[in-house]
Amino acid sequence: MTVRCRVLLLCVLGASIGRAAPVLGQVTSTDSIAVAKGKALFHGKGLCFSCHGKEGEGLLAPSTRLAGRVLVHTKPTLPELIALIKTGVDSAHSSITQSMPERGGSRMTDTEVEAVAKYVMELQKRAPPR
Repeated sequence: MTVRCRVLLLCVLGASIGRAAPVLGQVTSTDSIAVAKGKALFHGKGLCFSCHGKEGEGLLAPSTRLAGRVLVHTKPTLPELIALIKTGVDSAHSSITQSMPERGGSRMTDTEVEAVAKYVMELQKRAPPR
């Protein structure tokens, strides 16, 4: 290891001393970035807004509303929501007999699906739009 690498390593280690590790359940800047990315995908490539509305208000029926409500087709955990978005909901199991295609009918990657799921979790915490 060169002297320059050692100095850089010591600087990085020194800078991290005293910083608290995130507490479980605490929102980190990484989460905030993922939520922002998820919002952009929700309104764009993911096509989610076309059924769920720009603000999660639900366009097809009350059950498509995401803002301020418990999800209909899954448990309110991130892994369950990610799985639901990846697999979709067929019309036989839909509360409105309207299917939700896998990945919303888009070509979102797993990372993008996770970001959208984080945004949907944030939508649930909001008051329903009027």
